[in-house]
Amino acid sequence: MNLPLLLAASVLPDVDLLLSFLMHRGLTHSFIIITGLMIPFFVVYRKQAIPYYAALLSHIFIGDFFTGGAQLFWPLSQSQFGVLNVSVFSLPNVIAELTLFFVTLPIMYKLGDLQTLLKPHNTNLALIIPFCAVLGPLLPLGQNPIITLPSLLVVPSLFYMGLFAFSMLVELRAVLKKDADRLYPSGTS
Repeated sequence: MNLPLLLAASVLPDVDLLLSFLMHRGLTHSFIIITGLMIPFFVVYRKQAIPYYAALLSHIFIGDFFTGGAQLFWPLSQSQFGVLNVSVFSLPNVIAELTLFFVTLPIMYKLGDLQTLLKPHNTNLALIIPFCAVLGPLLPLGQNPIITLPSLLVVPSLFYMGLFAFSMLVELRAVLKKDADRLYPSGTS
């Protein structure tokens, strides 16, 4: 399993926010579309593709299912499916997100995931996707009267952005060093 790719997959359905021609929580949040797109990965990678499929599905079945729903069966149905319509700003949502943040940190540390993110790996650059997903809600803070992120979630968001940025910089540094070593091998003038 590759943590940067898992994190990228978990926010990938929200690519529709960047594509103005797509309705949010439609095509990219469809269980049918996601499953169809994953079939080639299952053919090539077999069981190794399961965690990435689970990360994609966690976005629609955990996140969006409780905060307004999604078009889970698009294109067969354009109905929104969801059990609750919990506001992102509601106290239960904020408590749930803070709890997940404080529970996942020791788990990531214990499993070595935090340490892995601090080492060079060619997939660390994929963290640009979750980095932008976390950055997006922070951008309107102080600029727009409609804040898109509860203030209690700013610190966890900044933590993850810092972690993702550091991880990407570690990989970029390793790539640049490797290129420099290739271009200018030691012992040559």
